[in-house]
Amino acid sequence: MTARPFLAACFALFAALLVWPLLSIPNRPAFVIGVPVLVLYLFTVWAAIVGVLIWAARHGGDEGP
Repeated sequence: MTARPFLAACFALFAALLVWPLLSIPNRPAFVIGVPVLVLYLFTVWAAIVGVLIWAARHGGDEGP
C-alpha cells in the first residue's frame, strides 16, 4: 500500500474515533486503575495516532519506482 492512501485511511479512522457519537461510549462514570475511561480512551487514541505516524514516516519511503 502506498503512503498516501494509507495516511488518508488513517486520517479517516482517527477522525471517526474522535467524533462525538463514539466519544459518548467511553464517557461514563467509570474508572480503570483510578483513571476515567474517557481520559484513557483519548490517550490511547492519541498514542495510536503518534505510533502510526512514526511508523509511516519510517516506512513511507520504502517504495521503489
